[in-house]
Formats: sequence, C-alpha cells, structure tokens
Amino acid sequence: MLLELNFSKNLQVLKEINASLADKILQVKSNERFELFEKNYDIYDHKTKHFCIQNALGNLSFYEQNYKRHPFLIFFGIGNGMLIFELLKNPLKDYICIIEPEIELLYIALHLNDFSQYLQDKRLRIYLYEDINFLTFYRFFEQEKIHFFVKTYDLLLMSNFYENYEDAITTTNSLCIESIKSLVVRQGNSSEDSFEGITQLLHNLPYQLANPSLKDLLKQRKGKIENAIIVSTGPSLIKQLPLLKEYANKASIICADSAYPILAKHNIKPDYVLMLERDDVVIKCFDNDFKEFDNGILFVLASVVHQKAIEYLKRNNRQFMLVHRSLPFSKALHMDGYGYLGSGLSVANMAYELAIKLGHKNIILIGQDLAYDKNGNSHPNDYIHGESIENDRKEGLFITAYGGNGKVETNQWWILFKESLEYSIDTNSVTTYNATEGGARIEGSIEKSFKELCENLLKENKPLFEKLQTLSKKEIQDKKDKIDEYLRGVVILGRSYINECEILKSDLARYLENLNFESEDFNPLSQRIYQMKARFENEEFKNYFLDLIRSIFFHFEYKIAQNYIKNPANIEEEYAKRKEYIEIHINWIDFIIPHIKLQIQAIEEGLS
Repeated sequence: MLLELNFSKNLQVLKEINASLADKILQVKSNERFELFEKNYDIYDHKTKHFCIQNALGNLSFYEQNYKRHPFLIFFGIGNGMLIFELLKNPLKDYICIIEPEIELLYIALHLNDFSQYLQDKRLRIYLYEDINFLTFYRFFEQEKIHFFVKTYDLLLMSNFYENYEDAITTTNSLCIESIKSLVVRQGNSSEDSFEGITQLLHNLPYQLANPSLKDLLKQRKGKIENAIIVSTGPSLIKQLPLLKEYANKASIICADSAYPILAKHNIKPDYVLMLERDDVVIKCFDNDFKEFDNGILFVLASVVHQKAIEYLKRNNRQFMLVHRSLPFSKALHMDGYGYLGSGLSVANMAYELAIKLGHKNIILIGQDLAYDKNGNSHPNDYIHGESIENDRKEGLFITAYGGNGKVETNQWWILFKESLEYSIDTNSVTTYNATEGGARIEGSIEKSFKELCENLLKENKPLFEKLQTLSKKEIQDKKDKIDEYLRGVVILGRSYINECEILKSDLARYLENLNFESEDFNPLSQRIYQMKARFENEEFKNYFLDLIRSIFFHFEYKIAQNYIKNPANIEEEYAKRKEYIEIHINWIDFIIPHIKLQIQAIEEGLS
C-alpha cells in the first residue's frame, strides 16, 4: 500500500514537471527484467542472473565524507533510490541529478521512495538516458547555486551494475563537459577582450547616436514580413545561391558580414548585413565599394566593433546602425532603444535574434554547415579569408550530419556555436528550418530542402521601406551629455571600490602574517570578505564593471567553490582550508584593482 502511495505521489509531480517521462513510466510492466526483494530492497537482474543492487546504503558514509559540501551531485543510475533519498536529507545538497538507462529501475525506485517534495522543489532531477542532450545539462549547470561549482563536477555511478553501460556513461560525461565548457566560455574569453570591447564601444558612441536605433527599425518593420532567410558562409552556401537570387524579393535576407561580399558577387541584395566581432579581421568584409548595390541595405553592427568597420561604411555612404550587445556595461548606459542583440556566440545567433525581434514567423537557415565539407574545407571558395581558413582548428571531432545519416567533422568552436543556436531555437516559438542541405544537424530545426521551402513558403513580394530617420543635432547632444554624466559617476564609483579593496587587502595580508587560527579572529575577517564581495554583487557594480572582470570573477569563484567543498577531517586541515581561503581573496583583490583602474582609464579617454 505504501509503495503504491509513493508511486502515485511521485507520478503526480512528474506529470507537472516532465509529462513525457511520466507517460513512459506509466507504460512499464513491473518485474519484466528486474525483481525487487522487499526484505532488504535488493534488486535482481533476470537478464544477467546477478543482483544489480545490493546493500544500497553501504556507500552512504563514503558520500557523506567525500561529497558532504558539494551543492550538487550527478549520478548515472538510480538503483533502488534509497541512497539518493538519504543524500537529499543533507541541507547542503541543493540538487541531485539522476540519469537512468533502465526505465524499469526508475519505476521501482519511484515505488520505494517518496521523492515528491524533492521533485516539486526541483532539488531532484530525473532523466532517462534516452532523453538527455546538451541542453539538459546546460540548464542544470547554469542555475545560480551551481554555476560557480561546475568545476567540482564528477559523474558518479550508483553501483557496479552500471559499468555495463560504458557507451552511455561516456556520452553522458561528454554532454556534461561540453555544457560546462559552453557555460565557462559565456563568461568571457579574457579581460583584455572585454577592455577592447568597452574602449571601442565608447569610441563608437557618437556614431551610434547619429544613426537610427534598433527601436526605430522595429517600429517601422516589425511583423511586416513573414519569412526570413539567414545566410551564413558554410561550404554548402554556393549551391543555394541560384534559388536565393530567384526568391530574394520574397523574404527578409539577413546575412553574416562574411556572406556580404559573396552575395554582392552574385548580385543578391540582402536586407541586413550583420557584424558582431570586435577584432580587425572581420572588417575586411566591408573594405570594398559595390556602388549602387548597397542602396537599401541596412548594416547592423554590434556597438563594440572595430572603428575601421565604421570608417569603411561611412566612406561609401552605406546606411548603418550600431546595436548594443546585452552586456551589463551597455545596459548601464540606459540606451535601451539602441539594444539589444548579440547575446549568442556567433553572428548567426545575432541574425537569429534580429529575425525574432522583427517578428518573422518562419526562419530559414542556409550555409549554416558548422562542419567541414567532404574536401575538408571550412568555407566556400568565394569566402574572403579563404576556403580553408579554419582548417587548423581540426581536432578529429565528429558529430551527427545533416539528415541524421553519418557523421561530419567539426571543431570545438562550431560545436559551441551550434549549441548556442540550438538554445535560441529551443527557447523561441518561431518555426526554424535548416535548408543548408549539408554540414551538421542542428537540433530543434526542421530539415527541408531549400527548393521546397521557397516554393511552399515564399509566395508574396516583400514591401519596400523608406530610409530610417535620424535624430536632430540637439537630440544627439542631449543624449550624449546624459551618457557622459553616467560615465563620470562610474569613475567616481570605481575609485571608491579601489580604495576599499586596498584597505581590505592590507588587513588580509596582516592577518595572514600574524593570525593564530585557534583564535576567534577568522570569523570577523571572513565577515569583512563577505561584506566586500556583497558590494561587488550589487547591481551598480555589476552594471559598470562586470564586463571587464567577469572572466576573473568567475575564475576566482571557481577556486573559492573548490575551497568550500573541502570537508576537513581534523584541526590541521581546517586551518589549512582557512589559510587557503584568505590567500585566494588576496589574489582576487590583486587582480580586481588593476582591472577597475583600466576601465576608469578607458572611460576618461572616452570622455576626453
């Protein structure tokens, strides 16, 4: 009776949070392969003729000792669920994630244990192995209580029985590692890159104000065209160009900066040309003069682009706008009308965001290979940087091919771009078609031939739009004055943070030199560290400085997380843990101070 009550309560919650899994579990016929012995709750496997679960709580002391302070655990296998139930009693355990390859074992565990409250609170996540993908783990690791601890990740086996699932374990581990990599990359490549972006944004502000805003664009064009075609520069692009040219007047054409010279060569006029990157490599795409071909094209650039890109556009009187990326510093300038695009990792992501904001109902991808072609080339022959420009990034990585048949070679950056695009597709309700007809499979998109989509979707000619208007000189100056006022406030704030950091660092160093860990001095010292970090957590600091120190901030938080999970066995280990904690924060301050100074310098140069 109790077993059925447990099962009923668990299924009721599962139906609310994962209806698909609940339906699968309801289809299970008990004891087909696995048999539960209720006396000791061991489970016998009739296929292997061995007990697959015995003495389920035998490892409890091991996990309590070695993983006591880990805020999350990921298990391959649920066993009979009793170990999981006991581990969840630990208030330090925020989340446990279970990947189970055998639905019948899941069926048994949900009878033996009342997980309903843990499932409801989302402290327990349960997935069938057949249902997991990159997003399963990306969403798990990005949770606020977990993401600083991702480097403490370990895939744990519930019992020796699960060693029989070697391939599934390898796949699960790979998905976890890929999602962690993606999460870490999103924190920023380096403070130098961020500094370059902030410097260029400040330089570009006058040009941004002097040109139309994204708000102006959406007001004029949102919801006016049903279909959009996003053009990227994978090696499959060239074969799609004849059809693209034929149907160019029946859909919005949004192209990557690198696709622009190729389309110009084939006399296919895009509606929008997008640029995301801040370096001086991509600007070569604009170092040209296509004369009247450029009439009617709107160049949409991230506000952090290299100043040469703007020089090239102005040289030939091309119409352009600068759009802020969705980053704290940009948002702190209170220029919401000029943002936001470019939250993804590639210009294709930026194009997808623009297509969403413009209200397109269908988005068609072409040239989005994200893989090398059969000749080993990364791009088409017409690509401005050469067809083999990314060949040095080959690492022998293979992923599922377009159409689902076979594998294609890719690289780690394209995998991140693909996963970022898949995330965008998954989190938006717009229908996305992949008409690349080559390269890698993009999960969440519908694979159809470009010809079929053109014939079935692209029926009506798109409207023509008037040139967007710009602000008056007075309006531009008024906005610039207000932004300058904000920036002067940032300089004052930054200097106050530097002063506080220097005082704290001096005190930490003195304590570290003289501290007797048997005294009670550590607690007030730890409290001061906490208070200082709380200052860094407030919105004001994050808005103005997080862009520059994000990668450093996360690097040290990972270190602090690894210190936190240590479970000292004696007083010497406790003292060593405390000492390491203080040393980490001294190093943390040593890195933060010069970076705040660097941002102040960039702002002062921008103001001058």
